[in-house]
Amino acid sequence: MALTELSMALWLIFFCFSVGFGILMIRKALGPDLERPQREYYIGMAIFIFVHLVARIFYFYYDFIDINEFYWDLGAIIGLLGIVFVLYAIERNIFTRSKFLFTITTLIFILMLIILPPYIKPYLQTIIVSIIGIFLPLIYVYVGIKSHGNIRKNSLLIAVGILIFLIGQTAHSATFFTTAVFIYFIISPICIIIGGFIFFYGLIRPS
Repeated sequence: MALTELSMALWLIFFCFSVGFGILMIRKALGPDLERPQREYYIGMAIFIFVHLVARIFYFYYDFIDINEFYWDLGAIIGLLGIVFVLYAIERNIFTRSKFLFTITTLIFILMLIILPPYIKPYLQTIIVSIIGIFLPLIYVYVGIKSHGNIRKNSLLIAVGILIFLIGQTAHSATFFTTAVFIYFIISPICIIIGGFIFFYGLIRPS
């Protein structure tokens, strides 16, 4: 199987399980035994899953159908919008001390991606992914340390999943597209599939 065909197959696998986990997350959010903060948290995660899926479809179109920077930029902006929902859910219901600092910062970066020249955009993406890559896993590690039982296990699973997921996101960058195609086309979707699966499993696993 050619490199691009294998990459396409991997991304299609990711699309399918994203839809499946998104539906499971919505069902969990609508559960009758949840309190309002828990419901808002799971709804935010469900929105992230589906928004990120849309972003990945634009990346897919760019990678395999039409190498037009418009589709890349659109995927990047939509992808960051998806992360905004994750950050909002966490800062509203888990780590309220941050006062929505990371959510607001990400929105500012999205605005900058829209208005600034194209040659600056890869650097902006690297910065924001690095910030999120530090903040999100640390929050769940902190929750895991402070908790016990299944809540601890789930939090640590989510932290590991996010870390692997963001490694895959970083591997799917313009730099690797031109310098290390195996990393871009194969390692990236593999990490995103594995990290996404661990992350989503930690979310839906009973606490």
